[in-house]
Amino acid sequence: MARFLKGQQLPTGQWRALAHRPPLESNDIQVTAAAMRSLQVYAPKAARVEYQAAIDRAATWLQQAKPIVTEERAFQLLGFGWAHVGKSVIDRAARALVAEQRTDGGWAQIPTLESDAYATGQALVALAESGAVAAGDPAYQRGVDFLRRTQLADGSWHVRTRAIPIQPHFESGFPHGRDQFISAAATNWAAMALARGVKRTS
Repeated sequence: MARFLKGQQLPTGQWRALAHRPPLESNDIQVTAAAMRSLQVYAPKAARVEYQAAIDRAATWLQQAKPIVTEERAFQLLGFGWAHVGKSVIDRAARALVAEQRTDGGWAQIPTLESDAYATGQALVALAESGAVAAGDPAYQRGVDFLRRTQLADGSWHVRTRAIPIQPHFESGFPHGRDQFISAAATNWAAMALARGVKRTS
């Protein structure tokens, strides 16, 4: 699979999103950062030099990419952290992501939507994973507060889908009906963010 994935990389260093079902499948920055990370983790040791060249090309492309929406900003920052591109680059991307935080403490997927757990959890994980923002930082804690306020009694978060339906609906067992797949992703991101940021008491 790592060899197949490396073969899909464009000469520019990026990978392309092959579907358009936002936000999970919607942009080349997310696909490139995730593919790059996959090669870092799963590349065969015997071909490490060859795979490192692909990783370096991806990191270079990510530095030239122009993020617009929250997911692009978050995955660009994640990619920068995974590639160890340098503190100044990481800090600049982190400041741009923090600047998108709403007064309610959350982030929105796109400017016309309200803050939700998908964008907020994703932003917080990117800020922490990249090392740019500590979990105790006020911006991070405002995001944690937003997630704690919006969590439902069953432990999940409900986020409305904005993907165009392309297949018959089926139940996965996760709550929220036709919104269950984006809600499951949102709950994953939120749980990861809270695992880093909730202050534990003995």
